[in-house]
Amino acid sequence: MQPSLKDIWKVETDLLKEFQRVCEKYSIKYIASGGTMIGVARHKGFIPWDDDVDLMMERSEYNKLLSHSEEFTHPYFLQTWQNDKGYFRCFARLRNSETTAIQKSELGCKYPYNQGVFIDIFPMDVVIDDAELLKQQSKRANHYLKKALFYSSFKSRYYKDKNPLKRIIRQTIRTCFSSFMNDEKYLSLYEKECQKYNNTSSNTLSLLSFQFDNRKHDILKQDIEQTVYMDFEDIKIPMPKDYDRLLTHKYGDWKTPVKMPNYHGDIFFDLDKPYTYYIKEKS
Repeated sequence: MQPSLKDIWKVETDLLKEFQRVCEKYSIKYIASGGTMIGVARHKGFIPWDDDVDLMMERSEYNKLLSHSEEFTHPYFLQTWQNDKGYFRCFARLRNSETTAIQKSELGCKYPYNQGVFIDIFPMDVVIDDAELLKQQSKRANHYLKKALFYSSFKSRYYKDKNPLKRIIRQTIRTCFSSFMNDEKYLSLYEKECQKYNNTSSNTLSLLSFQFDNRKHDILKQDIEQTVYMDFEDIKIPMPKDYDRLLTHKYGDWKTPVKMPNYHGDIFFDLDKPYTYYIKEKS
């Protein structure tokens, strides 16, 4: 039986508190993002049907956070694609390793990376003012990402095919040529491309490594600098002072509740058993 949303929220709020502890210790700046920003502004907590936490920070702050990943000790785990093979995303997740949060479509696949309950942490990179340079950057970035996804499809969760013959062919290719399919190389190139203009004077930031061409993620640098602490469940988290403008830009009429699916899809939660229980091979 799935746990209640309130019980899931308790685990995620605990993760958020642990995240805050490390950020406060090392003076790392961040703000609420996505549905969490709406939750703070409209509900002073989680959106009633939401099951995750979204945070974002400038790339320099994100790198500082990763440099202190050892601060997160069991059951906490700061997950990136570099430290957990199979986790193929260019943003971090803080996980509780003693719990389970597996996409329902992948529940029987036994993918071996950490799949505990999580909160999302997105880096923000500079969006260059020059439209032509941005177009060229987007072309390169999307090329690298497509390459990374293509190679990863031979050896990770990013390929599923119900056709038995196609599965056999792909398995054969994976077995014979896996060492040449360097998805991590292209993922690294993609991430570097996203950071290409971080040292320029452009005033716009965005979640390029999450969705490069989605301009609804764009915010201004002063939105990171001008923040206010607002209630989120039983704690306070930093919000952009001009959150109304940002939310209107991204969602339109954000004050009217509209139930929308999460980008990560339906999740199977178990707060009593670790994800390792569900990915181990049964004897």
